[in-house]
Amino acid sequence: MQSRTLALACVLVTTALASAQNSSSVPREYEDLYAMLDSKVSAFDARVSRSWDGQSSDVQSAAELQVANCNRGRQLLNPLAFEGTKLELTRLQGLGVNAVTICIGFPLLYRPFFEFNGDPDDYERFIDFYRKLSAEVHRRNMKLIVESSILFGGVYSQGSGLNVVEYYKKLSEPDIVAARVEVARTIIREAQPDYLNLGSEPDTQGKLTGRPDLSTPDGFSRMTAYLVEQLRAAGVGKTQLGAGIGTWQRFGETYLKALCGTGIDFVDLHVYPVNRDLLDKLITYTDQAHACGKPVAISEAWLQKQRDSEFTQIDAVFDNAIYARDTFSFWSPLDQKFLMSLVKFAHWKRLSYLSPFWSKFFWAYLDYDEVGRLSKQDLMTESARASAAGIRDGNVTLTGVAYKAAIAKR
Repeated sequence: MQSRTLALACVLVTTALASAQNSSSVPREYEDLYAMLDSKVSAFDARVSRSWDGQSSDVQSAAELQVANCNRGRQLLNPLAFEGTKLELTRLQGLGVNAVTICIGFPLLYRPFFEFNGDPDDYERFIDFYRKLSAEVHRRNMKLIVESSILFGGVYSQGSGLNVVEYYKKLSEPDIVAARVEVARTIIREAQPDYLNLGSEPDTQGKLTGRPDLSTPDGFSRMTAYLVEQLRAAGVGKTQLGAGIGTWQRFGETYLKALCGTGIDFVDLHVYPVNRDLLDKLITYTDQAHACGKPVAISEAWLQKQRDSEFTQIDAVFDNAIYARDTFSFWSPLDQKFLMSLVKFAHWKRLSYLSPFWSKFFWAYLDYDEVGRLSKQDLMTESARASAAGIRDGNVTLTGVAYKAAIAKR
């Protein structure tokens, strides 16, 4: 009965999406992109639907806890930030979410960094924040997924009060690896996550640190193996250790083959662009991980609004032009369709957890007709404000409603 009702829910939501899409107004400048994305997602959804037998699995239905985003840096030390995380947890539980993902990226929780940054007392203050956050998540009987990779500098960490760009410049490859071991140990000891992802974007971490040697298949797998070895020697308790790649990673099969020998408990994939055959790659990489005996999870996923011609021209690691597009409400039907297809995929492939990243769109979008000509940075700022207001007021978008229906236990 459960499998039939889950499959029926998927059909009903998909039908509603088709109706919503027909009535939506897509600005002319995005009509080509909308059509391309719709075609890609529809083809993936059809493939998943043909293969999935409708049986539900024990996948953890998660979401990113956006208020606690580690790239906010010292803003998290404001007492209002912790109160905001508690309210966001309540709203996510209202959608049926039973796990949350947060990032604790290096060099957070690394004492020497705070000395470099000129605020050594912040080390203990961050420890206290994450200790309390973990207790709050577990008090609610939710699972805690922590991603520990590299903090962003530049456009994604404006107002953070953390000078990570200059700090990275003074570190060698061995410095970074040793420091990441210390951070991961601290995360396990103080935050006690159920899952700790040691990194799923080797290309991104190489760009951010300026150490491309850490982002090769050999360099990434060697670092991961060393992290796992050191963490297990210190004791990991109940925490499962994972690592992986983004589905866009060149030579992804080579990375996964190497990662399978590092001692990780599971493979964690990130899913953003759907250009070319990248959604098919999600299936390929999942099957490859399963073939080497590793469960699979997705700790970050959202439909990236990027044309094929822009795929190699706009680097989203440093430029938020692509993510600024996400803010418009006319994308909602596609976002819903994408999430629906991933939920079905998660049940088909029996993922450990599925965690959409831009959960702020569960609470609010922006109207293109009103703000479409704002700069990309102003769009990101206005989107954050709208999301915060939505969380405060208890508003839920159609995307949030669709995700709630898709993950509902029946």
